[in-house]
Amino acid sequence: MPYVRFLPADVCVEAPAGTLLHEAAILAGIHDLELPCGGQGTCGQCLLELVPAGRLAMACQTRVWADAVVRVPENHDVALRVVGDSHFLVSEELLPERSKLSPLCRVERLTVPPASIEEHYSDWNRLVRELVRSNAGLPVSAPLAVLRDLAAALREQQGKVTVTILESGSALDVVEVRPGHGGGRALGLAVDLGTTTVAAQLVDLEDGRVLATRTTYNLQIRRGADIISRIDYARTRERQKELRGMALETINSLIEEMCRETGTGGREIRAAFLAGNTTMIHLLLALPPRHIREAPYVPTVNPVPALSAREAGLDIHPQAVVECAPGVGSYVGGDITAGLLSTDLPTNHENVFLFLDIGTNGEIVIGNADWMVGCACSAGPAFEGAGIKCGMRAADGAIEHLEIGADGETIRYQVIGGGKPAGICGSGLICLLGELFRRGVIDRSGRFHEEPGAGRIVPCENRRAFVVEYGARTAGGQDLLITEADLESLIRTKAAIYAACSLVIENVGLKWDAISRVYIAGGFGRHIQIADAVMIGMLPDLPHRLFSYLGNSALTGAYIALLSREHRRRLVDIASRMTYVDLSSDPRYMDNYVKALFLPHTDLEQCPSVARMLRNGRRNGS
Repeated sequence: MPYVRFLPADVCVEAPAGTLLHEAAILAGIHDLELPCGGQGTCGQCLLELVPAGRLAMACQTRVWADAVVRVPENHDVALRVVGDSHFLVSEELLPERSKLSPLCRVERLTVPPASIEEHYSDWNRLVRELVRSNAGLPVSAPLAVLRDLAAALREQQGKVTVTILESGSALDVVEVRPGHGGGRALGLAVDLGTTTVAAQLVDLEDGRVLATRTTYNLQIRRGADIISRIDYARTRERQKELRGMALETINSLIEEMCRETGTGGREIRAAFLAGNTTMIHLLLALPPRHIREAPYVPTVNPVPALSAREAGLDIHPQAVVECAPGVGSYVGGDITAGLLSTDLPTNHENVFLFLDIGTNGEIVIGNADWMVGCACSAGPAFEGAGIKCGMRAADGAIEHLEIGADGETIRYQVIGGGKPAGICGSGLICLLGELFRRGVIDRSGRFHEEPGAGRIVPCENRRAFVVEYGARTAGGQDLLITEADLESLIRTKAAIYAACSLVIENVGLKWDAISRVYIAGGFGRHIQIADAVMIGMLPDLPHRLFSYLGNSALTGAYIALLSREHRRRLVDIASRMTYVDLSSDPRYMDNYVKALFLPHTDLEQCPSVARMLRNGRRNGS
């Protein structure tokens, strides 16, 4: 078999003839090669240098037939800025009252009456009677190991016991009975398993306090920037196991960090609630995801039955209960139903709400407590910086906001973490697109005018580009350029989101003026400037006061569901009552999409405030 030597790590591995270079890298223990397109060979981001020829080859397409030496480019990981503190943004009445907490796991201190001649109730029956009294009459069960130790535990301290209970569905499972009213506590884990980022919270289940919060990149982005790419990559059982391992490594690293910070152990975590889209949950459990994107678009399982932590692969107490938020369809998953718990949409019967979760995938829900319609669109990874010449993720060095002067030349910007800019993240790209259009630097199709801004317009790759910052002032020493091809990619992304919103509004027979509130969810959505998003035609042209940011609503919903039986039931109700609209089977979606491929839209009546600006000739004004 051929030998492949990887530089600069200087690792050599023997690989079967015909092995893809990236698979050989995995055999060599090199796991950080990124395949944003899922190994389809369309993005060119996995280039390796063949030594000594100096030729570049795509790791996802090049097979090894003879001994080879390849050089892997250095990959500099950057700190992630997104934080999972969004539950502090939620209205207090939406959170469960501490006096009424009913978490997935709880520790109860009971005094069980002793047995008597008059009442021949067994030890188990007497314990169950006390548990039912304090748990709304839910049925109770226990494994044989608990029953074997029950008699001794009840008699050691005159009926005083500390009972650990897991709740799964509509039943209770007693997993431990200890004598006395001593210590012992149960911790919980709330997780948002996102396509790009994973956020987690360590929670004290006795009082609902958040003990620690951590967020990091989902390691699966190395095998696909969006869910479609990952589904394409996960064609074999081996690759499904690989992606499961990446998801578990991501989550378990967050668990380890939070336990270290709080001085706790993973075995103290007795319950976990996960929110994620349908594909992410399938990949976490190594379920084949291909049928999610093949007609008739049916997932393997929805909702996921309650699991043990041992089955799920989480580094917490092996018998801990793990539940996942129920999804609605292949592309409207548990992250959306969980996110809706952060709003009054499921409880308000009077008004109509629009819920937008904007990220690599765009999910839209319209409705109220009486009816809900949901759909999803593939927004693509452009707002994560993928495929954009100056794009990067929201990390230190990224421009997150900017303004262009009336002359089209003067630029002011804000950099995450301060210092010189290294690129532009999603919120900055939306600002940039909006400012270029507002100042007349680009036309409605995203092409550059000769004036204004001509001093910053330069040739690039047989087209033109705009210099956001010159190399002398950047972290990498190279000009930060936004090209016409980049602008077209951003316009396609915003068009996908607006077209989905337009179609779902059309499907329910309403117009934009029927919307009372627009909720924008997601870590990325929290940083969007409404004015710029309206300017480019990504968000509906409604009064800005109607927009509310939710931050990481999926994590918020997971936190609430972890603590509250009422909200877990509400999640099931939301999923069962929502009507799912499949955009891919509706030809009107493509019509709406094409119409939205202009700034702000082909039909300016869709964007009245922008139309007024254009009529007043204010693109070059203040």
